[in-house]
Amino acid sequence: MRAASTVRVVLLAAAALPLASCIASNVVAEQDRMVVRPVASLEFRPVTALALDGLWESVELTGDVAVSLRRIWYVFSAGGSYTAAALAEVDGAPSFQTLSGTWAMSPEGLSLDGAAPVPVEEADGHVRISASTGRVVLRKGALQ
Repeated sequence: MRAASTVRVVLLAAAALPLASCIASNVVAEQDRMVVRPVASLEFRPVTALALDGLWESVELTGDVAVSLRRIWYVFSAGGSYTAAALAEVDGAPSFQTLSGTWAMSPEGLSLDGAAPVPVEEADGHVRISASTGRVVLRKGALQ
């Protein structure tokens, strides 16, 4: 008799289960549900002076650079040094590569390790860096 009672309780609970999920669905407007702003919607403008200090992470890579690189992270210090990590595909397998050096911003653009400056544009917490090998869009991040 006890087994029949247990079966009855389980069946009643299973029958009531659909009722527990009858919560009205609400539709949130698209502009209110975006967590990350799409790169295509950003309006970039040229910059000649920019405080790059802090963490920057790639959100878009295009051109030749995108053939092997999947993601890039930079940490720029206000004193002119940087460290970077790139997730690259090497011989078909993901591999992290790191680099550290110096950076400077001039009216011509961003210079890493004394190389010729490349153009930099900014838009709403993002920077776009263009070079002959491609373009990268970086989003300002937070070090934790």
